[in-house]
Amino acid sequence: MASVATEILHDVAERLRTSGLFAEVAVGSPAAASAVPRASVAYDGHDVFLSDDRANVLWVRLRARVVMHSRAARDDGRLALAADLASAVTNVLMADPWRGERCRDLPVGRATEVGRAEVASGGRGSEVEIALAVRCHYEIEEGT
Repeated sequence: MASVATEILHDVAERLRTSGLFAEVAVGSPAAASAVPRASVAYDGHDVFLSDDRANVLWVRLRARVVMHSRAARDDGRLALAADLASAVTNVLMADPWRGERCRDLPVGRATEVGRAEVASGGRGSEVEIALAVRCHYEIEEGT
């Protein structure tokens, strides 16, 4: 059986796949370099906290990155494209912040949080890379 973290990462990827925003979406490794626009969902780590209200329960913050590649119609449209794509992906992910009941609002964070978008500097012509930090929070019982 897949871990909760793996299920959440796959849920994020599936939401992006069905959004119609991307030609290809991959989990873990970059999507095919020829597909544009494309996205990949990568595990970026996790933090574990002791619950302050229930024995044997741990709160987990899963950290992930959604990395997107696209091309602007013109070289000077890269930043507008990045802002539009980051906003669209945020809307897609926040449509179900509970990731199919896997995540919860906890004292250490909301069920799903989408952080700052980073646009890669440089790049060739109209190509743009955007990375979004995503954090999801859930509970597990100690020892699982």
